[in-house]
Amino acid sequence: MRAVDAGVLACAVNRYVPEHPRASAVIEELAHGGSPWAIPWPAAHAFVRAVTHPHLVVRPLAPAEAWAYLERLSESASLRMLGPTERHVETVAAILGGAAAGAPGVGHADLAAAETAAILWEHGVRELLSADRGMRRFAFLSVRDPLHGPEWSPREMPARRYRAPLS
Repeated sequence: MRAVDAGVLACAVNRYVPEHPRASAVIEELAHGGSPWAIPWPAAHAFVRAVTHPHLVVRPLAPAEAWAYLERLSESASLRMLGPTERHVETVAAILGGAAAGAPGVGHADLAAAETAAILWEHGVRELLSADRGMRRFAFLSVRDPLHGPEWSPREMPARRYRAPLS
């Protein structure tokens, strides 16, 4: 199963960004395809915060409009909305502990990413569609950028990769 992050969702609804056509096509393909896909709840909430913020988008949506978009997506039979499981405390601790065991420390900006990564791990998701290069630090997660295409080559991330939390 693959998951989608807030950035891809935000570009799918924001017609004023150059990534809109690709993001919209990706979401449509996932929503109408038969393969299971997921949106972690932290990404859903981040999406609503982003697309309703007047300093982040040219024409912000009302919160009800942003939520209605998620409701329409939830009609996709193949979509799963993912939240923390009963193992969430241990999984996040293991991810944060991986940083203490050799990787650089987890900073403030990394905490939301660690929470999302933990939820993906708990549900067996190993592929994330995201333009956020920071998510590449989680070694168990394959991050694919659907917005910039295969010809786009991101600069290499520094060796800040966290190990898989729990086997």
